[in-house]
Amino acid sequence: MRLADALRVDQKRVIAFTGAGGKSTAIDRLTRELSVSSPVVVTTTTKFHLNQSSIAEAHLIAQNPRELDRLSTLLGKHSSVLVTGEVAETESKWLGLNRSTIDALHTIAKTAGAVLLIEADGARGRSLKAPAGHEPVIPPYVDLVVPVVGLDVIGAALNGNLVHRPELVASLLGLTMGDRLGPEHVATLMSDPLGGMKGVPQSAEVRVLLNKAETPDRIADGGIIAGGLLASSRVSAVVLACVAKPNPVQEVVGHVAGVVLAAGDSGRLGQPKQLVNWRGRPLVWHSVQAALGGGLSPVVVVVGAEAKSVRRVLADEPVIFVDNPEWSAGLSTSLNAGLAEVEEHAEAVILLLSDMPFVDEALVSALVHEHRRTLSPLVAPRAGGRRANPVLFDRTTFPTLHAVQGDRGGRELFQIFPQVWVEWDESILFDLDSPEDLPRLMEQE
Repeated sequence: MRLADALRVDQKRVIAFTGAGGKSTAIDRLTRELSVSSPVVVTTTTKFHLNQSSIAEAHLIAQNPRELDRLSTLLGKHSSVLVTGEVAETESKWLGLNRSTIDALHTIAKTAGAVLLIEADGARGRSLKAPAGHEPVIPPYVDLVVPVVGLDVIGAALNGNLVHRPELVASLLGLTMGDRLGPEHVATLMSDPLGGMKGVPQSAEVRVLLNKAETPDRIADGGIIAGGLLASSRVSAVVLACVAKPNPVQEVVGHVAGVVLAAGDSGRLGQPKQLVNWRGRPLVWHSVQAALGGGLSPVVVVVGAEAKSVRRVLADEPVIFVDNPEWSAGLSTSLNAGLAEVEEHAEAVILLLSDMPFVDEALVSALVHEHRRTLSPLVAPRAGGRRANPVLFDRTTFPTLHAVQGDRGGRELFQIFPQVWVEWDESILFDLDSPEDLPRLMEQE
């Protein structure tokens, strides 16, 4: 997967990178990916090493807004332009831009339709850092902040070999110099308002980049870190990658919500299917367990015709109930009600029906894993060559999903968006729809 896709850059125009462990390489990778279809401007509010000048096709030195006059012309000729100050007097580095110059740069880039990439602090080549008092320098109009960590720091001693400003890291984490760093330490540091979240504009999205995810052990460590980071409402997703590679991204870990559709009156069955008892529990309970066990969070249950009864049988479950007074107008009304509850913070949502008892947590987990690996707009199980439920919908599909009307559900999106399949056994094709289906279900209690 491309880094641009993992960061969901398509709707972001000003992106700041902070932290340590691969910022410059990530900017280089992103510049290469984006400049194929969009102009890119690269700059820094700190310093840029001289040997990184080749990160863009052209280089403009500007110490004040007036010296940006040539930028529009350069963007007309080149797909990417690096903009820095002069060479520093005491270091082999390009100086960063001051506030007035970067503000003017932002205006020009916006007019040109260019993506603006900003390196917003330095780390002296280390893999982890805590910011000093003067950093990071993130302009308020940045709409995506990407804090970066190198996973090679896991298991390393807390000292200056792999950690920039180790004494600040020790202070923030309550550690002693020389202590070994674990995944939990990285998660705590990167979610700290004085650590990885320092200086992030309130309006900006945050997607953390865990770089150097080159081995199964590092990917496993990254998963632990991601779990800790996603406990913070400030973090939208965590990207596990090796940005030095052409196909850099291993996984994108984010909140995948579950919506259990349990509002109907089951007219054809003659009784509320969501309340049919099977293996000692109502069917809706089994759907909720599949969602919770599969790692979905939050899990929303949309109720309607049998709202009181459904609430009662799920009273002890950690779910959010959403009332749908318009349930009789079709499945889409429940879909919309549930989606509206979760869409703000969800990377994706899985829609579960309340009458498919053989859908279990293993299948839900498999859908989530495939989405992490691909970020496909749609991820669905396939059994015996037939599409089945439940379906995972990526957040890029949410506007289209909201437009669905009547009793159609989300199946028409398969004619609009690409999909990937998770092959599964045919038991999940069972659908409790008519009285004739009940004996078949009870035979498998």
